[in-house]
Amino acid sequence: MKNPTVSIIILNYNGRKRLEICLKSLKQITFKNKEIIVVNNGSTDDSAIFLKKNYPQIKVVEIRKNRGFAGGTNTGVRYAKGKYVLLLNNDTKVTPHFLETLVSDMEKDITLGAVQPQIRSMIYPKLLDSVGSFFTSTGFLYHFGYYKPYKNKLYNSPLYAYSIKGACVLMRKKEYMILGGMDEDFVCYVEETDLCHRIWLSGKKVLYEPKSYIYHWGGGDMQVMTKDYVTMYRSFKNRILSYIKNLSFYELIKILPMTILFSEGFVLLTIASGSMQRALGAQTGVLVALLQLPMTIKKRQYIQKKIRKVSDSVIMPYIKRDPRFSYYISFFRKPESFRD
Repeated sequence: MKNPTVSIIILNYNGRKRLEICLKSLKQITFKNKEIIVVNNGSTDDSAIFLKKNYPQIKVVEIRKNRGFAGGTNTGVRYAKGKYVLLLNNDTKVTPHFLETLVSDMEKDITLGAVQPQIRSMIYPKLLDSVGSFFTSTGFLYHFGYYKPYKNKLYNSPLYAYSIKGACVLMRKKEYMILGGMDEDFVCYVEETDLCHRIWLSGKKVLYEPKSYIYHWGGGDMQVMTKDYVTMYRSFKNRILSYIKNLSFYELIKILPMTILFSEGFVLLTIASGSMQRALGAQTGVLVALLQLPMTIKKRQYIQKKIRKVSDSVIMPYIKRDPRFSYYISFFRKPESFRD
C-alpha cells in the first residue's frame, strides 16, 4: 500500500455531543496520512465553538444554511485534498485500524468504486447496523443483515452489494466528482443508494468489508428530518426518481410499475393501521416524483450517455437478490425480525 492521503469528511448539524465521541475515536486511529474536514451544515448549537476550542487543527467548513446530507457532503468533498474521501457520519465511533483495511482494498483492486466496513450498532453493540442492501424485483431494497448478530458467519465475508450505507464509505475523490456526487435535489434519503447505482453503471463495484468495523448510533443529526411525513415523502419520491435516472429502459418498464404498486400497497396498509402521516408522506412522494419527470429525464439522459459503461445484464447478477415474500411483511412492520 502506497499510503495515499484520505480526507475524512464529517457532516454535522447540531450534533456536538455525537461529534465529540466521533472525533475522540478518530484520535486513536493508526492511519497517519489523513485530513479531517468537518462540514458544519447550518448548525445553531455550540459545534463551531467546540471545534475551535478543542480541534483547531481540523479544517471546518461553515455553511450558513443546512443544505441537507447530499449538499453538505458534496461541499465537503470539494474541499478535500486526498486521493480518497471517507464519508463519515458524526454519530459514529471508529476503531483504531478500520481505515487501513478499506484503503488496502481500494488500492489493490481498481475495479472497486466504494467500500464500506461492517457497521455495528452503538446502541446494541452485539448487533449489526448495516451490511448492505440488494436490489429486488419490487424496487424495495432488501436490507441484508439489518439488526442481526454481527458474529453470524453469514455477515463476516466480503460481498458486493447494490448499496451501502452513507454512515461510513470510502471512495476515490476523482471518481466521486466524475459521478457528480450525491444528487442535491434528493436532500436526504436514498442519496447514497443513488450514488452507488451510478458507481455500478460506471463499471465499478461496491464492496462490504467485514474485516474493518465501526459503530453507528443511528439517526444522529437526522432526527430533525425523521418525522413520519418527511421520512416517507423523501424516501418514496427519491427511490422512484433514482430508478428513472439509472435503470435501463428494459429494467425500468419492469421495475417502475412494481415499485408504484408496492408503494400504493404501503399507503393502504399504513392507512389501515392508523398512521395517516406516514401514508400521506408516501403518497405525496409518489405523486411528486411523477410531477418531476421532465427534470429527471434530463438527468437520465446525461447518466445513460456519459456515465453508463456497462449494461444492466452485467450488473444485475451482482446487485439483485430477491428475498422470500415474508420479508415484505416484516419490512412494513419489523424488518429486523426477518431471517436472511
